[in-house]
Formats: sequence, C-alpha cells, structure tokens
Amino acid sequence: MIFIVQIKKDEVRNAILCEAEKEFIDKGFANASVRKIVKLAGTTIGNFYNYFRNKEDLFGALVDSEYKKFIYFIENHDKVERPDYLWQISDVSEWRKVLQQLLNSVMPSFSDRFVLLIESSKGTRYENTRMKMIDLLKDHFAEHMNVNTSINTGEALGEIIAEQILNGVVAVLKRCKDEQTRKELLAEYMLLHFIGVMGLLGNWK
Repeated sequence: MIFIVQIKKDEVRNAILCEAEKEFIDKGFANASVRKIVKLAGTTIGNFYNYFRNKEDLFGALVDSEYKKFIYFIENHDKVERPDYLWQISDVSEWRKVLQQLLNSVMPSFSDRFVLLIESSKGTRYENTRMKMIDLLKDHFAEHMNVNTSINTGEALGEIIAEQILNGVVAVLKRCKDEQTRKELLAEYMLLHFIGVMGLLGNWK
C-alpha cells in the first residue's frame, strides 16, 4: 500500500514539473502562475506545497541539475581523456567523431531546461547564470589565446566567443526538439568554433 501511494506522489510531482516547465518557458519566472501550473497538473495549491516550498523552489527543481552539470563540465573539461594523436591532426571527420562522443558521454544533458536556466531565471537565485557561464568560458579561451597569440586580445576575444557559443547552444535547443538531432547540431556548431580557435592559435593547418 505504501508503494502505491509513493507512485501516486511521484506522478503528481512529475505532473507539476511538466506543466511548470511549459509555463516558465512561455512566461518566464516572474510572470509564471503557480495556480495555472497546479490546475493543469490536476492538483491543488494546497497539495503543491507538499512538494515544493514556493515558486522558486519549483524552478530550482527544474534547472539545478542542468546548472551543476554545465559548471562542472567547464571547470573540469581539461581532465577529459582525448586520443593523444588528436592535437597533431586537422582531420575534421576525426574531430567530429570525438565531439560527438563527448556530447554523448560527459557533456551536460542540454535540454529545454537549459534554455529556462539561461533565458527565464530572472528573479531567482539562478539569474546570474548566463554571465557566470560566459565568464567561465571566457577565462578558458583567454588563457589559451594570451599564451598562444602575439597580441593581448585574449580576454576581449574570449568573451565574444563565449557569448556566441552560449547563444548558439540556446538557439539549437529552441529550434530543434529531437534529442539526437540536437546532439548532431551541437557537435557541428562546436566543431565550427573549435576550428576557428585552432586556426587563430596556429594549430590548424
């Protein structure tokens, strides 16, 4: 009997999350209506508070995993194993294969909830996430560019590249809903940027 009740609770919570994702994407956090969410989820305001403390707690339940995965990846991507020979070749098909494997194994599971995190988090504790992600990406590119280029343009150029990459990822997620196609497009998009950066650093012949 306890097992049956637990299933029922999980179904209600998942229904709330499902409707909340749609509402937050459509209205943003500030304008989203908890009453509308719970009504479409088939429950009540009173029951909502059995699962979530408030609207921000509900938003966090949707995006927190995406946030942590992305931050972890950016901070730890240098530890990812790559074939030793990769840096010595400029074979696009080989790099494409590696990027696709990376997306399938260690990169964050980019989804509509990542779009929520970047575009709809104003008014929550996640509202500075976009700038934090850009800063992390910028620092990574700037480090490589200042070491490998003859002029000190690394920080400015790194920020531009970081903004473009993040905007491009969001655009792919908004335009394409099929998961496999998303991965393929993201791999191609990242490959495009990578080839450009490698060429700038003189590593792409």
